[in-house]
Amino acid sequence: MSMATKKTSRCLCVQQGCWRDDRGKIPTYCEANIYSDELDRSVKEYSKKGVVDIYKAACVVRAHNDGMTPRIEEALLYAKELKLRKIGFAACVSMVSELDLLVRLFTKEGFKVYTVGCQIGGADATKRGVPEVQGYSASTCHTIAQAEILNKEKTELNFIIGLCMGHDILFSQYSQAPVSTLIVKDRVTGHNPAAALYGWHRRKHLFGFTISDTEIV
Repeated sequence: MSMATKKTSRCLCVQQGCWRDDRGKIPTYCEANIYSDELDRSVKEYSKKGVVDIYKAACVVRAHNDGMTPRIEEALLYAKELKLRKIGFAACVSMVSELDLLVRLFTKEGFKVYTVGCQIGGADATKRGVPEVQGYSASTCHTIAQAEILNKEKTELNFIIGLCMGHDILFSQYSQAPVSTLIVKDRVTGHNPAAALYGWHRRKHLFGFTISDTEIV
């Protein structure tokens, strides 16, 4: 198949025989048939040091979730399962109230908590060699510094609290400790990005009138 006609890979099977443990419902067009080499290589990764503990802890936390456990509580359970001590928070300064609650919660549970706000140092864009973005409100966010400071404190797990789109990527790249996100910034939906997919008016805004409501489900 030529590059011009090759379709983008998608994993949108409605039968979902893979997780229902029903091999008979796995369609012939399943991506697993295309990426068998990648699947074979990746399954071996889970037994490696530094991977197995992270994965096992995730499985334990998921098994304990009865559908009534919010993500923040899952984060606490996860850190406890890994027997971690030092937790880092890389936060947007607009979320100082949320950060304060999280710090109190994790401290109460016995963790040593380190926090770094995105505006730390007040370094402007010109000093960082990108003067063309000087006029943007987010140009003073110092995400790499957030990661470097938490690296220096040797945190064992870092959580992102509402960092801007793109800044969260840089933080994850520069953080030496594993990174997870507790709050995804979305000013429209109360920091719940998926809400834009569930609400009909937001769907209409995103997709226009050519796609029906049922087709997007």
